[in-house]
Amino acid sequence: MLNGIARGFSGFLLIWLVTTGCAPSEVVTGTTGTAGTKAAAGTTGAAGTVGAAGTTGAAGTSGAAGTTGAAGTIGAAGTTGTAGTTGAAGTTGAAGTTGAAGTGGTVVIGPNPGPPACTPTAVVMPTILDFAAGASSFGLFNGTDFSGGTYTYPVPSTGTCDPAAYFCADYSANTWHMTGLVHDYSGFGLYFSCKTSAGSYTGIQFDISGTFTGNGMGTGTVPATQVTFNVGTPADDVAAQYTTAPTTPTWGACIPATANQYDGSCAAPNQIIPLTATPTPVMLPWSGFTTGKPAGAPDPANLIYFSWALPWSGAGAAQYVADITVDNIRFF
Repeated sequence: MLNGIARGFSGFLLIWLVTTGCAPSEVVTGTTGTAGTKAAAGTTGAAGTVGAAGTTGAAGTSGAAGTTGAAGTIGAAGTTGTAGTTGAAGTTGAAGTTGAAGTGGTVVIGPNPGPPACTPTAVVMPTILDFAAGASSFGLFNGTDFSGGTYTYPVPSTGTCDPAAYFCADYSANTWHMTGLVHDYSGFGLYFSCKTSAGSYTGIQFDISGTFTGNGMGTGTVPATQVTFNVGTPADDVAAQYTTAPTTPTWGACIPATANQYDGSCAAPNQIIPLTATPTPVMLPWSGFTTGKPAGAPDPANLIYFSWALPWSGAGAAQYVADITVDNIRFF
C-alpha cells in the first residue's frame, strides 16, 4: 500500500514541476528526508454485520379451494299426463242404448262364431209362460224342445238384486212381478234357447200393468208410464262379431253401418205400450210392427226374443220406482 502512496506522490511531484515551469535541470538535489514513519496499518474495519436474513414471509395463505357448487337440483320428473279418455263408457256410463255399453265406446270386432248349436223349433202350443208355480222359464233346454226364460237388466254385480238400486223380478205370486229403482237403461225380456217359428200364429199377447213413482232424484219429470215392446229376429239383430261379446254365438245377421252396434242401423221392430195400474190384455199382431231396421216387419218364422224397455233419457234424468206385472204370455 505504501508503494502505491509513493508512486502517487512521485507522480504528483512531476506534474507539479511541469506545471510550475521548472526545468528538470534546475532541480537541486535536496537532503534525503528522513524516511517517513509508516503509518500503522489502519485498523481493518470489522466486517459489517451481515444483516440477518430477512424473515421470509410466511407462505401466503392459499385461498381455500372454492366451494364446489352443490349439484343443481334435478327437476322432479314431470308428472306424466294421465291417459286420455278413451270413451269406453258413453254419456250414461257403461250402459249404452240397450244397457250394454255407452254410445261411442270402443268396438272390438271379432270373428263371427255363427248361430248357437240347436235345431230351430216350431211352436205347437200357444202358451209360452203363465208363471204357474212360480216358474220363470219353460221347456227342457235339450236343443230341440221349445225352451226359454226371463231376464231383467241391468244385472247387479253382486248377483243379488236389491230393489233399492235395481229393477228386480219376483215370481212368488205366480206372475212376473218386477219392481225397483230405474236410474239407468233398464228393462226385461223373454229369450228363446233356439230360433223359433211361430209363423202359424197371428201375433203375441200378454197381460200387463204398471206404475211409475218419482223419488225426487235427477232432473226433469218422471216419464210417461209406458214400455217399448220389441220383437227380436235375426234380420234386425246385430251380428255377434259386432256386439260387446263377439265370440258368443247369436242368430243376429245385421251388420251396423258404422261397425257400432248402437248406431241405430240395426233395430228390432217395436211398439209403445201404455201401462195402467190394472192388469190389461195386450194383443200385438205381427203386421202392426213396421219400425225394424233394416227389415221393417218381424219374420214370425224366425223369432229369437221379446223384450220390454223402460223409458230413460240418459244420465242425470229423473229417477223413478217402477212396479210392473206381466202374466199369460202367449201366441194368438
